[in-house]
Amino acid sequence: MVNYQLLRTPIQAIAVDDSACDVNDLAVCGGVQVTVPGTEPWADFVRRAADSDWTGIEALAAFDGTVADAVRENFAAFGQEVRDSLMSVRTWDLEKDAQRTFAWADARLGDGTSALQEELDGGGLRYEILDVHFLFRQGDLTRPVTDASLLELLGVEKRTRVPLGQVVDAVLAAR
Repeated sequence: MVNYQLLRTPIQAIAVDDSACDVNDLAVCGGVQVTVPGTEPWADFVRRAADSDWTGIEALAAFDGTVADAVRENFAAFGQEVRDSLMSVRTWDLEKDAQRTFAWADARLGDGTSALQEELDGGGLRYEILDVHFLFRQGDLTRPVTDASLLELLGVEKRTRVPLGQVVDAVLAAR
């Protein structure tokens, strides 16, 4: 009998691959691939991303829950969404008792919905999210801010670029 528990074990810590721009690398030049356990607290991960100069999720700092919750619900605020930085999601399919990886498009993340919200016939979620793979651009400033609510919160003019940590702090203070 095969023991599948080993296959089901998610990574234990955040893994970072910042080797982008190698000749044979398919990642966006300057991109950072980050694999995060589904059980990682979302707010902690957002802070880590901002502190590490990984752009794209800094305005999502105020959400509670885990990385798995963020992906399953496609957290969105101030013009940012989890799906904007998502590469893939590794899950355990409880119906088939097998591992399944969803590419970004296959996860069908939308406004508060995703393929990862599918339920079993007897109730409960079909997919246990083991770990999530993100692709971030590097930088210590946001993209030009255009969301009116975020502009007001930060007290800056339209199209201003703001340090990532400043956005995280402002979003957390406003909640």
